[in-house]
Amino acid sequence: MRWTALLAGVLLAGSAALAQAPAQPPAQPLLELPRRYEVEVIVFANRDFDPTEERFEYAPSAFDDGAGAPLREVPVFDETTLAPPPEPALPLDPLDAVRAEALKTRVLTPEELKLGNEYRRLVASRAYEPLVHAGWVIPGLGENDATPFDLKTLGVTNPSGTVKVHLIRFLHITLDLTYQASAGSAPAPVSADGLDEIVIGPKYRLKATRNVRSGELHYFDHPAFGVLVRVTPVPEPNDSSRPAA
Repeated sequence: MRWTALLAGVLLAGSAALAQAPAQPPAQPLLELPRRYEVEVIVFANRDFDPTEERFEYAPSAFDDGAGAPLREVPVFDETTLAPPPEPALPLDPLDAVRAEALKTRVLTPEELKLGNEYRRLVASRAYEPLVHAGWVIPGLGENDATPFDLKTLGVTNPSGTVKVHLIRFLHITLDLTYQASAGSAPAPVSADGLDEIVIGPKYRLKATRNVRSGELHYFDHPAFGVLVRVTPVPEPNDSSRPAA
């Protein structure tokens, strides 16, 4: 009886201690974020390209790519057409804020660019004319979720177009760029009335998709211009052993 009473006392004391222990907070949900990548691009023109030697398909340029299209009426704004003021923003969940930051696209500063040697070699060459050297950081998303990066974001108008990086098991690069050559590269038109005509250089388009390995320099070729692209994973903290895509 003595040992039974002693065991009962120990069990009761343990139950009381558990009842007084503070409740453990629920486990925080694991936030899965996409891997981020640096995309660096150099676009350069081929000075030795002569469109008269061989016939290449190109899009004839005009002052307005929509020349001949009917003019649209100028929109009129008044109090009946202006959108209502936005609703007050609700407090953002911390996890949503982290996710939104991970999905942002950030343009690299000139000091962050790593293809400086390649760019300087192009500058020193008489055969090529560098047009663009830029880079940006993007999240690694699937084909349907990835957003093409428009060069207009950099204030670049020639070449024009987009560079898209997305994941389908492996990294893929999709280029859709148009380069307008100088007027001197286009054959001079013959005017019947002897008046000088304005010569506008032709536009050449490079559209290509290629699966690539991260960290490697890839060259996309066109007779009139070329593109160098390198995609590099952004290092993650405490993740040095993670293999590159």
